[in-house]
Amino acid sequence: MKRPEPGIYFGTVTHRRLRPVQHHLAYDVASCLVDVDDLKANKLPSLLGYNAFNVFSIHDRDHGEADGRSIAEFAWECVRNTPDAGHVRQIMMLCYPRILGFGFNPLTAYFCLDVEGKVCMMIYEVRNTFGGRHTYKTGVFSETTGNYARTEKLFRVSPFNRIEGTYGLRATDPLEVVSVGVSLTTEEGPLLKAFFTGRRKSLCNAQLLRVFFGLPFMTLKVIGAIHWEALKLWRKGLNLQS
Repeated sequence: MKRPEPGIYFGTVTHRRLRPVQHHLAYDVASCLVDVDDLKANKLPSLLGYNAFNVFSIHDRDHGEADGRSIAEFAWECVRNTPDAGHVRQIMMLCYPRILGFGFNPLTAYFCLDVEGKVCMMIYEVRNTFGGRHTYKTGVFSETTGNYARTEKLFRVSPFNRIEGTYGLRATDPLEVVSVGVSLTTEEGPLLKAFFTGRRKSLCNAQLLRVFFGLPFMTLKVIGAIHWEALKLWRKGLNLQS
């Protein structure tokens, strides 16, 4: 079986709100997939820096709990705190890199791979625009559930949603195509779905330049789109929730 490799996934992030008003958005983005252990080893293209300014960069303080630990230390500790940590042999992180020093990741996904290179559990790191962050772990996937798990919502992301309900978390193995999805269901039924689907290109300077010139200001667009779509929801009559 082919093992996942570092890469850049060009694709689309899509959100669908089902109630009390319907709303849909889709944006073209590009996400980097890196082995967390490659970061400190500096096994990265020259245009992708680690904890240093570059055209593209990944910083420890943007991930985990911003407590001084490296991304690798944070991710492996998350794994060690699960009952079946022995299944995991490698952790790969899918995120938006900073571009010219600016970046924001609403969702960072960590793919925990077993000895065969298959996803056996996931770590979902969620951030909101108010500076908060929370980590959800799926536990070990089984043959019966596939790459899918459910967990209680414990953290506010959108000001239009209360902290209630259950997330459905889904991910594919990060091979030529990757898909990461989150759905939210409350007592009234399905509320929203958000997912990213992308196709892999190699993690190299040429593809990073493709991102830089093909998706200029991508990270600014992410944070701008969050506020723009929030304004449209408010104009549709959706109220802020306490």
